[in-house]
Amino acid sequence: MCYAKYDGKDITYKDKEQVLKKTGLKIEDPTLPPKYLVKLSGTLSDFKGLFCYAPLADGAYLSEAQKEKQKVKLQKRALLATLNGNTALGLAALGHANGGDRSNMFPAQYITAKLNNDITLKGWLGYYKFNDGDQVEVIAEKRDDYYEVYAMLKPSEQIISLIPLCFAGRNQALKMYFWPMFIFYIVLTLLMTYLILGFSLENLFIGFTVTGFLFGSGCLIVNKNSIATHIKLAESIFTLLGWKDVSNINLLKVSRQYIAKLIAQNKYSLEPHKNTDAYSRPTKNGDGFYFFYYDPEVLCKEEGNPLSEDNKKTQHEDGQ
Repeated sequence: MCYAKYDGKDITYKDKEQVLKKTGLKIEDPTLPPKYLVKLSGTLSDFKGLFCYAPLADGAYLSEAQKEKQKVKLQKRALLATLNGNTALGLAALGHANGGDRSNMFPAQYITAKLNNDITLKGWLGYYKFNDGDQVEVIAEKRDDYYEVYAMLKPSEQIISLIPLCFAGRNQALKMYFWPMFIFYIVLTLLMTYLILGFSLENLFIGFTVTGFLFGSGCLIVNKNSIATHIKLAESIFTLLGWKDVSNINLLKVSRQYIAKLIAQNKYSLEPHKNTDAYSRPTKNGDGFYFFYYDPEVLCKEEGNPLSEDNKKTQHEDGQ
């Protein structure tokens, strides 16, 4: 059987080609970005999943024309590098141009299921294991003979599983991306100054100015790409669910705060179940693998204060 058993021993396939070769099962890459999302609800049946890498990062959201343009650029870089005597760099660039670039690949769960016994569902979600008979809400897009799923919710347990990299609106996502990059910038600048120039106020000023320019440029590129891709999709999903102030939602924080509430009510066991917890509930820190608890009392409120650890509430500004 090629589908996951959710026992902690399941294979994560490297791509759809390996799935086809090993199992004979043909699966499709995610369609990104979706254009016409709809919300469905009903009873789930015939749920199956398997774990596989899929193109889910920013490059997967490019149109065919944009991908072709990017391919031509990489081919030119490969030729230029080769002519300049850097054969290794040229071969690497050529490999990226010819489809050897795995930087857009990200692990996810490919699922198939039936909704109300007659609607076929297929898509890519986090690692949550839904069960036959679950009452679910689904965010999906219509294909010829099925709906492609981008998020699935189980309201009875307040669990949401989403296509990976979608977890927050722009304000919260960019804040989480900024701090690791900022720390890297500080460490890199200090290290380069020490190794190349030597420590002095003048050299530190030069170092922080030069790397600051590079850091700022990098942040702008990351922000532009992310807002146009998985952040925009996350906000579209949140909006369709009727949640408020989607740009300020962070499901990781919402989930963590909801778990704190469950623990206070003795409804969340701190004793781990060895093999099943990874697929059945988020950890105490709030995260499953792209599945989270959600709290309608927080997410459906009108505009309020920003996220705060002090009051243990998650409130939001305007929708997108």
